[in-house]
Order: sequence, then structure tokens, then C-alpha cells
Amino acid sequence: MPQLVPFTLEHFTVLSNWFASQADVVQWGGPLLSFPLTDEQLRAMLAEADTVPPDRLSWMAQHDGTFVGHAQLGFDWRNGNALLARVAIAPRARGRGLAGPMLRPVLQEAFARPEIERLELNVYAWNKPAIRCYERLGFKTEGVRRSSTLVSGERWDTAIMGLLRHEWQSQAS
Repeated sequence: MPQLVPFTLEHFTVLSNWFASQADVVQWGGPLLSFPLTDEQLRAMLAEADTVPPDRLSWMAQHDGTFVGHAQLGFDWRNGNALLARVAIAPRARGRGLAGPMLRPVLQEAFARPEIERLELNVYAWNKPAIRCYERLGFKTEGVRRSSTLVSGERWDTAIMGLLRHEWQSQAS
């Protein structure tokens, strides 16, 4: 089972090497990031953890001594929402069933905070393996933003998925 460790400067090169194109970076981090990932882009993510309470938390996942994944939680404290974001499995670790075990403690981290009632995520609608993983974790598709992202001349639809506290608790018991 993957073990989470806080994301730090030392992980920048490992994470950046998982993305070979602008499309890879957008699939992972959204349309506001650019390829190649720079230390400046990654430092900005780390800085969001320095607020009180944190605006974002980020982790790397290790399995058998190798970094195999990355995930982040963003927080909207005013509305009691968290955003599961920037989930990646290292290219060499894909297809091994590591995403679900990596993400369960991230979801637990979100709902361990009593202010958080809702956890949501955005996933490109063509990413069927990710959608199946999120559904197994209890997320429900709530809608699709059609043609929401432009990547190298191609339009991508974005599915919006959500998981409420009581849904998480009912499957955990």
C-alpha cells in the first residue's frame, strides 16, 4: 500500500519528470499550468500550505521505496468544501491499482476536518480509468462542463464529481 509523505522541494524533479507534454501537465494540473513544470509553479503550490488554515496540502506517495503518486487537497473553508486535485500516478506505476489506496488517506484527511462537508474534483471526461477509480471511492458525477479546456487545439470536457461527508462515513463503517 502506498504511504503518503508531504510534498517538498526535494520532490520537484521526480514529479516534473512524469509529464512529457503540455497535455500531460494540463491533464494533471489544469489549464493554468504550463509545460515544462517549473520550480516556480511548484513552489507556488507549496506556499499555499503556509497559510493558517492551509489553502492547499500536497503529498507524494511511496511504494516499495519508489515515488509512485502525487495528490493535493485544496480548501474552501468559508463554504466547507475541499477539492481533490492534481492526482497523478507515475507512468511506470500505472495499471497496478495504486490510485485508490493512495487516495483513501487523502479523503480521510479532508473529512477529518470537521469544517469540511463536501469533497469535489474535476476530471477530464475522457479519462475513464480515473473516473472509475473515483467512483469506487464513492464520488458521484454531478455534471459535465462541455468543451471547457483547450489543449493543443483540442477541446476537452470536464466532469465534476462530488462526495459528501455522510456518503464517506457510510462507506467507511
